[in-house]
Amino acid sequence: MDINDIAAKATAKIDADRDAKVFAVKQVAASGVEVQEAAKLLAAAEQKYAKDYQAALRAEWTESDLRGFGLDTPARKAGGRPRGRKTTQESAPVTGGSE
Repeated sequence: MDINDIAAKATAKIDADRDAKVFAVKQVAASGVEVQEAAKLLAAAEQKYAKDYQAALRAEWTESDLRGFGLDTPARKAGGRPRGRKTTQESAPVTGGSE
């Protein structure tokens, strides 16, 4: 066997291994993008479900009624305008300085 033949075979093997590694990274990257897109779609669907569930409650259906139809309470709350904080401050006794 010639040294150039050995070098060519070694180079071919290294190239094939590198190509397999690059292909594997491309595949996992593509799958990662699919997962991110699916997560965005799921979040949007969950948000819509929460809003529609709240609309059903406002239409005078009860949570028990909805559960009876096989509809679960949403895992996430429907978004919207934040409610104002209730600022009920209880007056704490004032403890003075030294006595």
